[in-house]
Amino acid sequence: MKLYSMPGTCALSVHIALEWIGEPYELVLMKHGDNLAPDYLAINPGGKVPAVALDDGRVFTQAAAILTWLVDRHPQAGIGAPVGDSLARFALYETLSYLTSEVHVAFGPFFAPQRFFDDESRFDRVKRKSLEQVAAHMATLDARLAGRNTLFGHRSVADAYLYVLTRWVDNLPGGIRTFANLARFRAAMEQDAGVARALGGQGMKPLGAG
Repeated sequence: MKLYSMPGTCALSVHIALEWIGEPYELVLMKHGDNLAPDYLAINPGGKVPAVALDDGRVFTQAAAILTWLVDRHPQAGIGAPVGDSLARFALYETLSYLTSEVHVAFGPFFAPQRFFDDESRFDRVKRKSLEQVAAHMATLDARLAGRNTLFGHRSVADAYLYVLTRWVDNLPGGIRTFANLARFRAAMEQDAGVARALGGQGMKPLGAG
């Protein structure tokens, strides 16, 4: 199994999950721009990360889909919902969908305003509005983490994805310190051995509570 990733992207969530599971894998760490090179587009025509290439030639894309596949493939790892608990499974996937399709997406205009407007004079306004939406999501997640360090009382693939998003929160005015529970969550995640190994493999450093 090969994991194609770039530092700073949501592919880190899959990297963390693989470390938690303990299944052997090869990390292919790319630089920004390599994802649009012909050799990578031959693997993933979408030109995005993560991508997971299996030994039989199949390629899986989209972080949420890969994470749910890993949960189903490795129930013994305990990073999903309890086996047979359909309501807990729904809650996990509902949260993961929220993180990937709403919270992550809210960052888009901040990181790449040119995808939304051709007029550079509007970029600052677009970025500001993006961060307003992000802040609202983060306030919701901060409240959810009151009194605990994980989303479901045990580590899960949703925590791996949320950890990535908390690294991006430092772009907000006040950074992670604005959200005390998220700051505690991020610091706690970075004490996890699997998270530490994934960060090291990506050449990234822990950020702590800000």
